[in-house]
Amino acid sequence: MGRAAGLLESGDGRMNSHERRRAKLLERTGTDAYLLFSLDRTMPAGMDQVGLRYLTGYTGEGALVVTAKGTTLVTDSRYLEQAKTEVPDVEVVHAEGDYLDDIAGLLCERKVVRIGYSAWRMTDHVISELRRRTEAEWVTHGDPVSELRAEKDAEELAVLRRAVDIAERALGDLLPEIRPGVGEVDLSSELTGRMQALGADGVLGPTVASGPNSALPHYVPALGRRTLREGDFLLIDFGTVVSGYVCDMTRTYVVGRATEKQREIYACVDRAVDAGLAALRAGVAGRDVHAAASEVIEQSPYAEYVFLSPVGHGVGLEVHEQPKMGPQMSAGVPCGAVVTMEPGIYIPGYGGVRIEEMAVVTETGCEVLTKLPRSRLVELLA
Repeated sequence: MGRAAGLLESGDGRMNSHERRRAKLLERTGTDAYLLFSLDRTMPAGMDQVGLRYLTGYTGEGALVVTAKGTTLVTDSRYLEQAKTEVPDVEVVHAEGDYLDDIAGLLCERKVVRIGYSAWRMTDHVISELRRRTEAEWVTHGDPVSELRAEKDAEELAVLRRAVDIAERALGDLLPEIRPGVGEVDLSSELTGRMQALGADGVLGPTVASGPNSALPHYVPALGRRTLREGDFLLIDFGTVVSGYVCDMTRTYVVGRATEKQREIYACVDRAVDAGLAALRAGVAGRDVHAAASEVIEQSPYAEYVFLSPVGHGVGLEVHEQPKMGPQMSAGVPCGAVVTMEPGIYIPGYGGVRIEEMAVVTETGCEVLTKLPRSRLVELLA
């Protein structure tokens, strides 16, 4: 069993980032305790692994019981040594077989009266069994850890900046080598290798879509194994994973010389990005950001091809997380959120343009994290 860490402060009297997050969680839920559970043998894979990592730094499976008196990780022999390394300041309980008995016993021992859990990241089976085995009041919440995760702290922003830097350096170095005849799959593999060589722990995608395939927002290169041709739009949606945090960005180019129509489409999407970013600030409703970007395209000759999905989403430990910015999203965007801005025009059978930036939301606007040039359509000339 590892050394128990009090939730209220570290050994030197100061909270670390994980302790601050756990304290905010209990304050937000108004409960004596909170349970996270992510165990493949009992639940769908990865049910709440991001929650475990966000609150502790732990990347394995198990259950986390957060109380004001301390935090306990319940895990089995597969992860004991990993837990000792990753979370030495969190109490670790060894469980084998029926985790639910160990969790119930821990809650009874701690005399927990009210315990919260996420309805989004917990199964009815687990909660039903724990209700039967304890006398605690089980209080359901939507997804409070995800709500906390929406507001990035300085440590998280530093990691995300590094993830963006690696992704942009990799693509920037690769662009001069892109020419007709290169396969979409080969280009995707090459970009993956370059991002990993620069220090990425993992990669997002990459989606490499050329010609008419660029009109498919979530195209997978292996579907067609197409090779690039002179005059193609080339859409690259990609990112890196660094310490669990994901960056997500998209750039669109033309292979060879661009036509006037391609330049016109690209310029329209670029203006939509600018409009969305100009509308973005803490407290603004997500639907208003979406409307600002979509209105630019809706008033253009390409209105019938305007993007229909939300113009942006939060990004962090998951590639799609809170907040969402779509036409139905009335909630205000929180200060400190890292979001994408990704309007697009998709013309079936012809091609499409998407430009995706990442930005940190501030009280007065936003700071764009992605730096790859996008104000003009770049021609990739052999």
